[in-house]
Amino acid sequence: MWARRLLKALAAVAGLGLAALLAGSLAEGFDPSVERAIQALQEDPSLKVRAQAALVLGQKGGPDVVPVLVASLSQDRAAAVRAAAAAALGRIGDPAARPALSAAQRSDGDGEVRTAAARALQELEERVRALPRPRSVSVEDVQGKGSPAEKTALREALSRHLADRGFPVARPGEAPAYRVKASVLALDVLEAGGRVSIDVKASAVAVEPGGRMAAMGEGAAHLKTQGARLTRDREEQLSARALEAAARILSDELATELR
Repeated sequence: MWARRLLKALAAVAGLGLAALLAGSLAEGFDPSVERAIQALQEDPSLKVRAQAALVLGQKGGPDVVPVLVASLSQDRAAAVRAAAAAALGRIGDPAARPALSAAQRSDGDGEVRTAAARALQELEERVRALPRPRSVSVEDVQGKGSPAEKTALREALSRHLADRGFPVARPGEAPAYRVKASVLALDVLEAGGRVSIDVKASAVAVEPGGRMAAMGEGAAHLKTQGARLTRDREEQLSARALEAAARILSDELATELR
């Protein structure tokens, strides 16, 4: 709202001004208008033109123009241009602008600029609050029965299947929306008559950051195969296949409850 009022006021003062820039952008496409606005913001001697250019960037630009607007917010000698740059940064909504806007709010020598920076920061916070709730997960070390390799197999399978269902593993440094704690409840291997039978059962719970359980599930799988004498490596390979099937069931149940 404040940015639109400023835009109208500047356009009225400058005559053709902003209207001409916007008309050019509509006729010639996104990139040329943004490039012209960047050049005007950096080089034009008229404060009115620079202020209009900042507002054009706020309407037409994206994260790639944030450094240009930040430079104007901190360095332009005209308060009107700095205020317009702050308004444009608020409209773009890139969190990368937060430090510059905070500095302007605290220490800019012009009251209008401080007000514009405060409003832009408020816009940023409103955008952050409106973002969809993060759905990333961290899959913790698996507990229960089985060897370390078999537990790792279940953990990796859960990570893959949850990601396929819209719950990717959190990136390094990212706080996950849920911690997934899994356990192998049963892992029975029977070899007889040249046949191997494997039965597995696993459980998992998804826990919110505050500790509240958000979802839980159980998955079981049965695998039969024929082959030569069962070695430990072969047993772990077959167990991993059974645990993969159990992880698919677990992931389906967790994802259904978390949606």
